This record gives sequence, C-alpha cells and structure tokens, in this order.
Amino acid sequence: MTHPTLRPMDAFDPTEPAILHDRLSDTIITWTADQADDYRRASRPAGDGTVAWKTYLFDGWGNVLGG
Repeated sequence: MTHPTLRPMDAFDPTEPAILHDRLSDTIITWTADQADDYRRASRPAGDGTVAWKTYLFDGWGNVLGG
C-alpha cells in the first residue's frame, strides 16, 4: 500500500527531484537525480507497490515542492 499522501512508486521517475517515503524508518528522503542510474539498475519492485533499494523500502513519492 502506498503511503496515503504520496504517489505510487510505479510512477516514480528517478531522474527528477522528489521526496520518497521509506517505510522501514518511516521517514521522508530527499531525492536528487544523482543516483538515478544506480536506482534503475539495483531497485527491486515488490508486488505490494513498494520498491527496495539499498537500505530503503520506498512506498510512495511526491514532488519536492508538493506540486
């Protein structure tokens, strides 16, 4: 299930700045495009809509300025 105030991870574009919710720590992570290539290569989507990447389990994203 996606964090209720954020968009689903299947719509996340790692080349754009964003905020992501890490379900494991229940914190918001500020994303920059610097790690887009690694994210594309190493992230693992799960059937529940989450995406595992490094030590994170992302369950939703939003625009940096809330738009």
